[in-house]
Amino acid sequence: MSVARLVSMISEKPMENTSTDPENNMSIDSLIDAQQRYFSSGKTRSISARRASLDRLECAIINRQDDMLIALDQDLGKPGVEAYLAEYYFLLQELRLVKKSIKKWLKPRRVRSPIYFQPCRTEIRREAYGVTLIMAPWNYPVQLALSPLIAAVAAGNTVVLKPSEMATATEKLLVEIIEESFEKEHVTVVTGNASVAAQLLEKSFDFIFFTGSTGVGKIVAEKAAVNLIPTILELGGKCPCIVDASVDVEMAARRILAGKFFNGGQTCFAPDFVVVHHSAKARLIAAFERVMESAPWNEEMAHIINDRHYDRLLKLLAGAEIKQGEDDREKLRLAPRILTQVGWGDTVMEEEIFGPILPVLEYSDPADLIQQLSNYGSPLAMYLFSRDDGFQQFMMDSIRSGGVCINDTMKQGSQFHTPFGGVGDSGYGRYRGRAGVEALSYQRTVVKRATWVSEMFELIPPYGEKLSWLKRFLR
Repeated sequence: MSVARLVSMISEKPMENTSTDPENNMSIDSLIDAQQRYFSSGKTRSISARRASLDRLECAIINRQDDMLIALDQDLGKPGVEAYLAEYYFLLQELRLVKKSIKKWLKPRRVRSPIYFQPCRTEIRREAYGVTLIMAPWNYPVQLALSPLIAAVAAGNTVVLKPSEMATATEKLLVEIIEESFEKEHVTVVTGNASVAAQLLEKSFDFIFFTGSTGVGKIVAEKAAVNLIPTILELGGKCPCIVDASVDVEMAARRILAGKFFNGGQTCFAPDFVVVHHSAKARLIAAFERVMESAPWNEEMAHIINDRHYDRLLKLLAGAEIKQGEDDREKLRLAPRILTQVGWGDTVMEEEIFGPILPVLEYSDPADLIQQLSNYGSPLAMYLFSRDDGFQQFMMDSIRSGGVCINDTMKQGSQFHTPFGGVGDSGYGRYRGRAGVEALSYQRTVVKRATWVSEMFELIPPYGEKLSWLKRFLR
């Protein structure tokens, strides 16, 4: 596949900026060569060096806290509470956990050796891959750039970070934070549009970490396969929220909308649509309406990232709806909506919504529900609102997903002590905390034998009576 063709498949819209390193105008090839030399020098190997790098990053993040919140407001209109919790505090806590624990996590693990290898020492070590490419999205432009970067650095890699050019203020801030924290041969931010992203995917990195859409994820996987590059793909999909007849609809409505409208609905594991038992649909919709009226969602919600996505979301609107506030195209603010009369074949059910629009469908027979949900592949998350343990287990057994959250939303993907990732259409690989450090390193078996072993224990001809000896002692 040509670079031009790749650009057309990745690009959101034509852009003029195609720089790779605005500070030094370093070419991509030169940058990768410099990082390969830096990695080969061993400067990333010691735990103390990794911690020192992460210490500098922590200081830079703390010192630029206000700048970060301002940039996120400029790019996405993120409310301060959401930006602080999801992009600053969460990231800082993960960074501190990683710094505290990497020595323990990466300690070589001694394992038993077969008796016929003795005397022998066998251990499993975790080793860095080398030069890592991290491609980050625009919806959480700080967290989803720096969280995998923290794991990569802790694992001993060098990093080329490609943030989204659509979050321009945050992109600029990331360049400054990384320059303050790392030597450019260790970690560098590469800026630019889809053309730059396409050029990067043509290079032979040692590992690729991509967060984004399923469509572009398939392109990344295809390009990586040419050079046998291991990857983590964090994608998305239409994450279902199933509500049975047993739930407290007031509680369910509050928690569903809190997850759906966080970050303006622009979260890869947010509930994409609700399917409620037909006997509870009217009650749930009434509860949604009460929650919508009781909270200023439209005033305190992130705006849509750009005109293209704004127009895309408008095309999904049809039929009866519960709406709070008015749309404001100039400010890219789309009023939050609940679509109350939706069928499985409607346009809004054809793709991941990624915005403040919540379709509500109904089901009667769980078996029919499973059949309908199976048409959407394996989502990044599944949400179940039910008091029935049997129903919960039935749904988890029937629908594969990256994670599950029962009687709430978003909690399974909002902590760093558990691995986070998708399956099938929603991607593969896991990260966060320990899972991230282990994912960005590989297991290397090291066997060390003693030098004084008698020749009779070496398997070299002539074998003589060795077969009889083996049969006698190795049963």
